[in-house]
Amino acid sequence: MKKLFLSSAISVASLVISPSVFAGPGEDAGNTQNDCNTSSDTCPITPTKFSAKIYQVALCTSNPMPAGSALDLEGNGCVDVYNSVTGEETGDIFSDTGATLSAANISIPSAGNYTHIAAIFDKDFKVGSHHMVYGAGGGPINNKRYVSTSSGGAAEGTASDVEMISGEFNTFMPQIACSNDAGIVERVSTSGNSGTYSSFLAGGETFFGRILKSDKTLATEDVGNINNQTASCLGAKYLLSIVDKATTVDANTTGIHIKILAPKGLIRVNQGSGNGVATGFTAHGESMAVKVIPITASER
Repeated sequence: MKKLFLSSAISVASLVISPSVFAGPGEDAGNTQNDCNTSSDTCPITPTKFSAKIYQVALCTSNPMPAGSALDLEGNGCVDVYNSVTGEETGDIFSDTGATLSAANISIPSAGNYTHIAAIFDKDFKVGSHHMVYGAGGGPINNKRYVSTSSGGAAEGTASDVEMISGEFNTFMPQIACSNDAGIVERVSTSGNSGTYSSFLAGGETFFGRILKSDKTLATEDVGNINNQTASCLGAKYLLSIVDKATTVDANTTGIHIKILAPKGLIRVNQGSGNGVATGFTAHGESMAVKVIPITASER
């Protein structure tokens, strides 16, 4: 029987980073991983809810879209792990029941050694989180936790009250024109630090992100304004995630575990004017990665 598990890797990330070295304010008291170094303005935090539409996950024997090249899955030895022509919503990957995908879209690849994992997502996603504002170098200002609302606002509540807001992967750098490669990003994981991918990829492994149009060519036309950081890629339709992660499938493989990394920075909180009252949350399509773990019969 084909078997697929879909989960988030973010809980792993929060366990391997030493709070004394890398933690943002309040991480040891309920806040998510964050870069909130002041008690006001906007700062990156980590999602506690996340949902996206996924079209395809494949294992490849080489990078299917290196810089300067068109996407070529077949020519780079890619074989599907998951494929849905119309796409399928994951639902909240952090929920107690996890996310489920249709078994009919699952394939266990041929035995072999694969060097890259490619995944295609819709540009649209949903994300939510919560935050308590801390004073610079001190404790919480008003001891109130704020949660994201579906409209992008902030309301007093607990982690269980979080609602998801809508976001888009239509650029990796809104301060740079798409024609200047804002639709391309490559980030190397450094083992042992607090970087976005340090708990998900081994040191030296790389995340390659691409913003694609509906024909799955690279989006390069400009829309928006770089001066107010609203620039994006015209015609963006998909996020392509590629990771140079070695994966081995053998005769004992009976299922596949797909892990989705929804990292810090996909959502940001506006901490207001310094009085401890968060005023809103915004989604930012910065990066997302996928890891594939083969499962043997004994691991069911």
